Amino acid sequence: MRMNTMRFAWLCLWALLVASGIALAGDAASVAGTWKITATGESGRANQTIILKQDGSKITGTFKGPRQSGSLEGMVDGNRITFHVNARVSLDYKGTVAGDSMNGTMTAKGKSGEWTATREK
Repeated sequence: MRMNTMRFAWLCLWALLVASGIALAGDAASVAGTWKITATGESGRANQTIILKQDGSKITGTFKGPRQSGSLEGMVDGNRITFHVNARVSLDYKGTVAGDSMNGTMTAKGKSGEWTATREK
């Protein structure tokens, strides 16, 4: 009987750990606010601004770059962020969030570059 009790206790502990890990993995980083982006690629360096609104893991907002502006939509999953800019030239961003900074890669017209961002206080 004692062996069954021990197995049950271990099973409960394992289930609790798995459940708490799943809950933590689903938490989206907070990204709402105004962000200043520096993007670099084949075309050089560009300064951009995004304003993000967040509803759970869904993000929406606006984009302003040196040659175009538009709307954006995307997702935050844990500390990973992806968003698509709807503008004259579509842009796709993927990256990671760490507090008030983000970085990652972006693609446009089949070419890619790097980007970093800082949230305005």
